[in-house]
Amino acid sequence: MELNEYQNSDELRHDQQKSDGGEQEVSKPERDGKSAAPVRGIWSPFISFILPGLSILLSLVVLSTVVILFSQHFREVKMPDANFKPHHSQLKSNVTRLSEEVRSLLAEHKSQMSKQKENPPQVQCPDQWRRFQQNCYYFSLVTKNYTDAQRSCTSMHANLVVINSAEEKVFLQHWTHKGSHWIGLSDSISEGDWRWVDGTDYASSVKFWSPNEPNNRYNVEDCAELLVYGEWNDAPCNFHRYWICEKSA
Repeated sequence: MELNEYQNSDELRHDQQKSDGGEQEVSKPERDGKSAAPVRGIWSPFISFILPGLSILLSLVVLSTVVILFSQHFREVKMPDANFKPHHSQLKSNVTRLSEEVRSLLAEHKSQMSKQKENPPQVQCPDQWRRFQQNCYYFSLVTKNYTDAQRSCTSMHANLVVINSAEEKVFLQHWTHKGSHWIGLSDSISEGDWRWVDGTDYASSVKFWSPNEPNNRYNVEDCAELLVYGEWNDAPCNFHRYWICEKSA
């Protein structure tokens, strides 16, 4: 009986195992079916929520990067401008200072010119020369013909005197009391065509001829002389006269 019970019990366990195995086999597809459905249900809303979020986050990152780069570029652009402002201010200050210095120099120069006009500098003339205005004059102590007199003046870097004003004539007259003096005027090249030795225009210059002079008496009077009373006369160029040399100081 015990053996039968044992066999029965053994069979019973075998049947239960089968039954359990069958249930497991039957229920397994059910668990798989139940587990797959929830997985699909969970990921669908998760993906639909995450992807837009990631897109927004990526957009924010890109925008932030653009803003940072733009800010950096703007600062780099502003820095030269900020550095230029002090430099521009310094340049403006220098220009103002230089303008003031130029105005001061011009005012000083104008003042000096005015003083020089009021008190012209004294002209220095060589020994035995006389000063009048800005020129020096030499009055000979001997007599020579016109050509030799001009040569003597040339040797002293001068010419026979050219009279340009009444004041100059009065000055010369004061030193010609010894006798007549040659002056730098002649028509020896062409009769009646009077010319000054330095090229001064005769037609427009002052003239101090004595009455009825020049008359070219005997057709041989081609050189001008300054008479002791200050007027001019034409005389033969080979006559011996004192002479007057003139040159700039």
